[in-house]
Amino acid sequence: MGVPTLGCPCRVCSSTDPRDKRLRPSILLSRDGQHVVIDTTPDFRQQAMRVGLDRLDAILLTHGHADHVLGFDDIRPFNIRQRAALPVYSNEDTFRIVRRIFAYVFDCKPTLSTVPSVTLNVIEREFELLGIPFTPVPMLHGDMKVLGFRFGRAAYLTDFSSLPDSSLALLEGLDELILDALRDIPHPMHQTVDQALALIERLKPRRAWFTHIAHDLPHAETNERLVKLGFPHVQLAYDGLQFEVRVDATDKPLREQRDSPKGSATVGGTMAPRFSTFTSSQAWHSRFGKFDHSSVLAIGSFDGIHFGHQAILRSVVARARALNAVPTALTFDPSPRKVLRPETAPPQLSTIAQRLAGFQALGLEAAVVLPFTLELSRLRPEEFVQHILLRNLRIKAVFVGENFRFGHKQTGDVNLMRELGAEHGFEVVVLPPVIYRGEVVSSTLIRKEIADGDVSRAARLLGRPFVLTGEVIPGTGTGHRFTFPTLNLAAEQGLLPRRGVYITRT
Repeated sequence: MGVPTLGCPCRVCSSTDPRDKRLRPSILLSRDGQHVVIDTTPDFRQQAMRVGLDRLDAILLTHGHADHVLGFDDIRPFNIRQRAALPVYSNEDTFRIVRRIFAYVFDCKPTLSTVPSVTLNVIEREFELLGIPFTPVPMLHGDMKVLGFRFGRAAYLTDFSSLPDSSLALLEGLDELILDALRDIPHPMHQTVDQALALIERLKPRRAWFTHIAHDLPHAETNERLVKLGFPHVQLAYDGLQFEVRVDATDKPLREQRDSPKGSATVGGTMAPRFSTFTSSQAWHSRFGKFDHSSVLAIGSFDGIHFGHQAILRSVVARARALNAVPTALTFDPSPRKVLRPETAPPQLSTIAQRLAGFQALGLEAAVVLPFTLELSRLRPEEFVQHILLRNLRIKAVFVGENFRFGHKQTGDVNLMRELGAEHGFEVVVLPPVIYRGEVVSSTLIRKEIADGDVSRAARLLGRPFVLTGEVIPGTGTGHRFTFPTLNLAAEQGLLPRRGVYITRT
């Protein structure tokens, strides 16, 4: 219920000690710029604002009681900010309650407003978050099956009355133990102070903290009593408490912060943006449009992702940051020429997988790989812009090269795109070509250099070595028998260097 309790005039509820002001129990764990919260209490919004939480990467739920889940709807800003669903971990009993309380999140009915976007993960064994293993600890809350969690050399056990022997084995060698100690008077679903101390004596953690504390226990007075009882390493937690947790015996400590009691193991760091791939513009809209996000878009084949492509893609990322939009690439597979004029289609420098990896490395958050079909080729330029760019991809800006063409029979060019941008309110940026030693950097030039065997010059135009990928297949065994073993590669790329001997890195 939190302390002060509504309408209660007791000495703890009326205390002026700020440590007697207790929000509902939750814990925040942070490492390398990633953040995991255990329980979304009714106070979750207040707790998150207090610690300046600007990112959330996962949610763990101990059980489905109201004081541990009713802040679930407040995760929506993280969905919107991060443009992704949040993974939630718990047992099936908890998810059954969550689905009932928050039915509107899971009934898949259309809504006029946003709802939390989550993926539910039932856990029965160890799993990994923050780069470390998390172990679910089965417990009983009265007759209700609930979970505690062990992470590194710490464990969080809120809201339980008994612990099976099999769970005790999961709690050996702890530095920090955070556990339920409701009050002195017995309760059918919670531990008393004496029961908590008995468990501490059995587990022997280096330090222990009481959580889920009722208004029966004044902070300062109870801590003094614990010292007199011979437990100087046991204290009541309080909102804003911080401490460090070791991942294991050899790792460096992490800073941990607790708040009602809300805890956090924190190290500095940044998180790379999530990268998503879509095979239709409608799929992009389903992910981002429902959060009212727009895109800054690069359109092209991007074969090889050479210096010219990189200039466009980096500009997209920078502009998207300024506009708070999703930096996105729109490309096609197969290439338009391979469908419309296959006899003139050039061999590909890179696979679609290589291009997607390049998009992600340059900082894009999404790529739409449209299957190029005859039906798509028949869209007039205005239809392409209206149906795909505006309605589905919600563009704020589009970046293209000077030779960009689009629409049926390539009747659209950069001038028409500028006209449509002025009409519909999106920015059109046409970037000039990149010049290298007097020549325009292009996929056509790079293909020529590779075909001629000048892979060094091709690498300078690409900004990296030319790479072949594929499956290693059996050969004749000649090299193994007479000289040295070789690899026989069935290359996925359509273009191979001229026959010769090359220095390679595998």
